[in-house]
Amino acid sequence: MMKKLFIAILIALPGVAFSQTAQHLKVSEQFLEISGARNSFEDVINSMLKTQTAAVPQEHREKFISVMKEFMAKYFSYDILKPKMAKMYAEEFSEQELKDLVAFYSSATGKKFASKLGTLTTKGMQMGQAAVQEHKDELTQMMQKAFAQ
Repeated sequence: MMKKLFIAILIALPGVAFSQTAQHLKVSEQFLEISGARNSFEDVINSMLKTQTAAVPQEHREKFISVMKEFMAKYFSYDILKPKMAKMYAEEFSEQELKDLVAFYSSATGKKFASKLGTLTTKGMQMGQAAVQEHKDELTQMMQKAFAQ
């Protein structure tokens, strides 16, 4: 009897989990929209493209930018990645936590934070790059020592 009840519960769980997941994903997508994820995503992509473009010789930059933009529009745009990002956030945050985040991002402070997030992320990346650049000789020595063994 107990074994049959256990099996019945296991069979029923996927249906319950699916409906919760659908609602959970819906709240996750709502969070993405209200948090300014689109603008932050585009800011980071533009920053990355700018950094990569600087390494390309001047005579090839225009063509490089054109190809990269075409590629990004095809495979790496916010609209294409949004369902995967919603799933990612739903895996990391409970439905209630996402609702709390939606409430925060709906506030004046949350809206300000959302508007600054792309800039803050870019500045953070630049700080990290500068720190590595400043100490690149030491990093090179560490790598040489590690790989010499």
